[in-house]
Amino acid sequence: MVITRVLAPNPGPMTLTGTNSYLVDDGRGSLAVIDPGPDDPRHLQAILAAAAPLGRITTVLVTHRHGDHLPAALPLCAQTGATLVGHPDLPGVQRRVADNESVFGSLLALATPGHTRESLCFWDADARTLFTGDLVAGSGTVIVDDVPGALADYLASLERLLTLGPNTIYPGHGPVVDDGIGKLEEYRHHRRQRVQQVVDALRERDSASVDELVSLIYPELGANLVPMAARNVRANLDLLSGQGLVSQLTHDERWRLTTT
Repeated sequence: MVITRVLAPNPGPMTLTGTNSYLVDDGRGSLAVIDPGPDDPRHLQAILAAAAPLGRITTVLVTHRHGDHLPAALPLCAQTGATLVGHPDLPGVQRRVADNESVFGSLLALATPGHTRESLCFWDADARTLFTGDLVAGSGTVIVDDVPGALADYLASLERLLTLGPNTIYPGHGPVVDDGIGKLEEYRHHRRQRVQQVVDALRERDSASVDELVSLIYPELGANLVPMAARNVRANLDLLSGQGLVSQLTHDERWRLTTT
């Protein structure tokens, strides 16, 4: 399986150098595009140009619904006749796939919720390669969905991927990861550390709001990233609440530990 990366021209604080779109060659003249990215004509033409000498695009695989991964899928399918393949809840999906279902060549779809409820990873057991979308980035960390249970889902997804023992990770953003297991263990440690920081911050005071916890845990964060940090703090509080370790005060939006 030959993999070609096409980098979208959408760099930013959340997208790093831009969205990684991947061309996957099955060796028989058919190509899949994983995460075709934003609906930018320049990027669409770059994907088509990269595919031209390799074969015909027959399949478009999308890891999740976000605007830096999905929008180019429909125009790409319209131009090539390819089928949009993804989670049943993915907007515009043409072929709905189940967990552990074959999607292209030796690639399997894995249900890995947490970043979004419909997040999928794509796994090639033969090559021990993993396409993670926004579940894992090549550098830095990612945000989890802003819904109850998202962090618990995310941690379970990381554990599932660790059991696979991937050698190489092809992330939705950032560089290709050559030590897949090491990166997943790094992510697991980071998440546990953030949860502990919330516990430690609440232990030092009677109660705290989400905004106060953000200031305590992310003291040097740029203002543009504060909403994303607040989202992660809420996810940590949701996880701890589910474990019975924190509770929200009934008269305001402050949180406290339920045990010392």
